Amino acid sequence: GTAEVTVNTATTWYADADGDSYGNALVSVQACVAPVGYVADATDCDDTNGAINPGATEVCNSIDDDCDGQTDEGLTFSNYYVDADNDSYGDAGSLPTVACAQPVGYVLDNTDCNDGNGAINPGATEVCDLVDNDCDGLTDEGVQSTFYADADGDNYGDLNAPIAACSAP
Repeated sequence: GTAEVTVNTATTWYADADGDSYGNALVSVQACVAPVGYVADATDCDDTNGAINPGATEVCNSIDDDCDGQTDEGLTFSNYYVDADNDSYGDAGSLPTVACAQPVGYVLDNTDCNDGNGAINPGATEVCDLVDNDCDGLTDEGVQSTFYADADGDNYGDLNAPIAACSAP
């Protein structure tokens, strides 16, 4: 008689330590059947983290999530500015930090004229204190009163000598 012989050739299987179905190209075995914890795919760039593999979606985390050799590609990056006084207005004099997610202590706005004082910012109300409280380049606008010089002391001011001030000089 004739005997039929089936020859099984060994296949290379790759360790899949994180269980994401993508194996580690550096850890392999030759076997006819996949051993437990091994897969045929050898494209995992981080076999310690199941969220990192060629099928993953890239997220903003400074990691190559999808194993394509690029980090945070395809994401939207914005300019963020330091907000040292936590008033939600960033320092007008600071250079931006470019990131795909807002860093702690940073905001998208860079219009704060005094990032050392949370009460001074473009959203603040101007008060009579000789300070530009609302960052518009003007000091005490809209809050001063007009006073007139009373050189002769009769409690009637001279219309030709007005002065704007927070209180009577």
